[in-house]
Amino acid sequence: MFCINCGTQLPDGSRFCNMCGAQLPERTGAPQAPGRMAPPVYTQPVQAQQIPLQVQGNLILEAGQFTRYMGDKAIGVVTGQGFVDVYDDRIEFRKTSGEQWGCAANPIVGVLVAKHDKKKHPMDTYYFRDLKSIKSGKYSGMIPTFILEFKSGKPISFAKTAKSKAPSEVIEIVKRYIY
Repeated sequence: MFCINCGTQLPDGSRFCNMCGAQLPERTGAPQAPGRMAPPVYTQPVQAQQIPLQVQGNLILEAGQFTRYMGDKAIGVVTGQGFVDVYDDRIEFRKTSGEQWGCAANPIVGVLVAKHDKKKHPMDTYYFRDLKSIKSGKYSGMIPTFILEFKSGKPISFAKTAKSKAPSEVIEIVKRYIY
């Protein structure tokens, strides 16, 4: 049995792909309802480009809590702390707190901006179709981050906290989906 999304070989009866997290079609001995086709099961490896795009929006990784920065990675402004979820078509940032450490240049301004932004936008969605790239970085030269670079030129950084997965895990998954 092979994944319908990425082509990875899987044990028979798998419900999700071990590599990309895609949900696999359920196969039972029961016949399908009239007029309904059973989803395909691939018995040979396939290239991801050969498979028609399935319903998007599958959660792949709950990355944990990150701090989001706008602007330069050395002196960017904190715009909130929250949870990052990676789907097969987007990243969602659900804010849990706006009060942060501020920015390197002026902590008070950073806290005020973050408080205002949390009330105005409790969740932000970043679609892969809008991304130019994703890369790793270090906030203030120390804290591991992943940086979303948009086609519009605006970068946004997400810095690791004690309650998050490694930014490299997010980067590895998102790189597969950027188009």
